[in-house]
Amino acid sequence: RAGEVKASLTKWGQGLIRVYREPDEKYGEYAIGADVATGRGADFSCAYVVDLATMELAAEFHGKLDADLYATQLHFLGRWYNTATLAVETGGGYGDAVLIPLRDGKEGRPAYPKLYKHIMSNRPDRPTAKPFGFPMSSKTRPLVISQLEKALRERDLPWMTERLLAECRTFIHAETNPSPRAQEGTNDDAVMACAITLEMYRLHGHHSLARPRRIRKKQTQTHTVFA
Repeated sequence: RAGEVKASLTKWGQGLIRVYREPDEKYGEYAIGADVATGRGADFSCAYVVDLATMELAAEFHGKLDADLYATQLHFLGRWYNTATLAVETGGGYGDAVLIPLRDGKEGRPAYPKLYKHIMSNRPDRPTAKPFGFPMSSKTRPLVISQLEKALRERDLPWMTERLLAECRTFIHAETNPSPRAQEGTNDDAVMACAITLEMYRLHGHHSLARPRRIRKKQTQTHTVFA
């Protein structure tokens, strides 16, 4: 029954979630961008939590899970970060299997209340699409990748995780589409997840100079799994 569903937060050296900044329960506002893989093969599912006040990456999910289990992790990760806006990528054909249990709830877990619906920024009226999720396509992919490139070039992103930095080094321009993409034998799950996450920051972040960025000298991490 829905009223009896609970989750516990366990710090574990082999957890799939690295936490760099725990949520500010009083003032924090967050968003999550999630890239979806099959749960098998060479690709990983990956997601980032971004602080909408500072652009800092607060947490990173990376692993291979079946879609319903990935949805469970995203649900509780988002709720822990003050019910973050959650954008799940749908362009690869696997996103719906993650979105449906988030939309409808599963095994007594309630529906996730803040699923992203795509804002069509290329239109002057900026309409909102009806389906949930971020539609990665030939139109949206260049937009989010260029935003990530700009953030890195201008050093707007306060810091990068080791995994994200490693994937950026092998994310190259290719002669065939889609370009740019991961070099052969490497992955771009973190790159694409971060690109979606920064799109959430563009849409929902606090960009006013009245809210200066909080500078923190040292990054720490813990490994987390929701059980």
